[in-house]
Amino acid sequence: MRSLYMCLAWQNLQKHRRTYVPYMCTGILTAAVYYILHSLANNPDVGETTSIMLNLGVSIVMVFSVIFLFYTNSFLMKQRKKEFGLYNVLGMNKGHIARVIGLETLVMALAILAGGVGAGMLLDRLIYLLVAKLVGFTASISFYISVGSIVQTLILFGVISFLIYLSNVIRVWRAKPIELLQGGNAGEREPKTKILMTILGVACLGGGYALSIISAQEVGLAILSFFVAVLLVIFGTYLLFTAGSIAVLKILRRNKRYYYKTQHFISVSGMLYRMKQNAVGLANICILSTMVLVTISSTCSLWFGAGEMIRNRYPADIMAYVRGDELTRAFDAFLETQVQAEPQATYQRYVYSAFTAEYEPGDGLTIDEGTEEALRALTDMNRMLKTVVMPLDQYNTITGQSVQLAENEAMAFLNSSGAFSGDTMELFGKTYVAVTPPETFPVRGVVSANIVEASVLVIPDYQAFLDRIGLDRQMENSRTAYCIDLGDMTDAEQSAYFAQLFEQGWMDIAADETPSGVWSMECRVDNVRDVYSMYGSFLFMGISLGLLFTMAAVLIIYYKQISEGLEDKTRFSIMRKVGLSPNEAKRSIHSQILTVFFLPLITAGVHIVFAFPIINCILRAMMLQQVTTFIVCTAVTFVVFAVFYAIVYACTAKVYYRIVSERNESVRHPSR
Repeated sequence: MRSLYMCLAWQNLQKHRRTYVPYMCTGILTAAVYYILHSLANNPDVGETTSIMLNLGVSIVMVFSVIFLFYTNSFLMKQRKKEFGLYNVLGMNKGHIARVIGLETLVMALAILAGGVGAGMLLDRLIYLLVAKLVGFTASISFYISVGSIVQTLILFGVISFLIYLSNVIRVWRAKPIELLQGGNAGEREPKTKILMTILGVACLGGGYALSIISAQEVGLAILSFFVAVLLVIFGTYLLFTAGSIAVLKILRRNKRYYYKTQHFISVSGMLYRMKQNAVGLANICILSTMVLVTISSTCSLWFGAGEMIRNRYPADIMAYVRGDELTRAFDAFLETQVQAEPQATYQRYVYSAFTAEYEPGDGLTIDEGTEEALRALTDMNRMLKTVVMPLDQYNTITGQSVQLAENEAMAFLNSSGAFSGDTMELFGKTYVAVTPPETFPVRGVVSANIVEASVLVIPDYQAFLDRIGLDRQMENSRTAYCIDLGDMTDAEQSAYFAQLFEQGWMDIAADETPSGVWSMECRVDNVRDVYSMYGSFLFMGISLGLLFTMAAVLIIYYKQISEGLEDKTRFSIMRKVGLSPNEAKRSIHSQILTVFFLPLITAGVHIVFAFPIINCILRAMMLQQVTTFIVCTAVTFVVFAVFYAIVYACTAKVYYRIVSERNESVRHPSR
């Protein structure tokens, strides 16, 4: 008897290989990605930052695996309801059917676990070297196999398979034989146009879009609002696809010139009667497509924008920032000694004053006694401007220019490279007329890392400005920046020199003389490792999750085409008998698929456009100030994904046509 159950299970898997093989491949790929991420996260060679990011990816893949495998399994079970009902009618009770399902699930689970862990182990070393290249750590030569990752993968996907089995058994156990027999081909009534659902969908989608635009004014608010906006967009997408698609199809049906053509008549009428389930699939494809676009474009933006960010953040090999006259004098003497002792070392010394200004585009810029106190109560960070005020002669020294300004003129530069919007600048009671700079002057150093917009103001009367703000504010706001270049030193030599400068020299001054003031030092070589470690981890996570989301979208599209093909097979067979030619059938199929197939991609593009402000705000918090980089990465990602989407369309359209073109062999050849 056991061999009979095993034989039935094996025959069922072979008979339904068109649907089970993609499901198995998806499970194997998901298990392999989970194993690789878990193995890398626990690899002792990766740094702490990379390990944290990879563990976050492990959690995301785990949740994704549960949801997606259950979703695809529900499709498989729906297609087999009639088969289980037939078993029941022929004498097998539901306990026997549960055994067959259990053996099928066991075979699939073993294939997924063996294939996933095996593929993960084979690819783990290659991915490890790729991550080492992206992140910048030294890869070990020895081959590393994570036993803990193997165990975790077996446990996770074993539990998922067991829960899927329980879900399938409960579904079959609760259904009546007649329901099973008719479950695979239960038709749908013509859906009604749901006005309330459409209004609610528009409200959710509009709310998500509005939240993205409004919350982009403040980074903290953007981070907190991001997930709320995502949920609103997801709900709005499902509601609008369900209600809006029905309305669109009914509008097409009212258009007599469009509807009363063979290909359009068949496609529109066919989709309209099953739009409820069709809309859910389209919404899923849209959401997954949006996730792919957001994930890959944002992580690629961080990676490709890292070079420019590092150049702005660290304009010299070593940067030192000092506040306080006594401390500045001590460091001047110490640094002069250090430079003389190291022939390759040179440095430049700059002075500036740092303030928080109130900036309203179009209304100019204001710094006065009450500005900083007033801005602390503001939640609109677009009105805050971290501002550096520097003398004109220093600007000319840095840029090599010879700009001349009148006493009441000033130049302003924004960190975003955007144009300064305002005619005047008021600095502690004196009004300056804004002069258009001859060229862009990037905001560099620690100021460029501000979450809020930063700027540099160049004024001709810097000493008079200091006298005007008073001694107390000079001590509080005046800074001295030291840019130390180390010539042709290697990265290791620069790091060692910085350690000596910081630990042996500068710390001794601070400890012995105890001058009053505040200081900080940073080495570009040391910090660049952390930057690329973080951004490289983001890029790898983006590629991994983008691959999973793309795979999920493709599989849903594939299953959607198979499901509709099986449902339309009988309908097209009848129409062929009454005179529908193969060419007309092909045109009808392409019309049906094109009518709604590219709707998810277009909607995903709209989602990306409205998500741009909030994502850009979050990326700005991660020190990506180059908006152009994000725009280019998003556009390229969308184009590449659209091309891939079109290829998937071409392939799945062939699958659909092949299914609906199949004829009943017993009818064509009765002798068989």
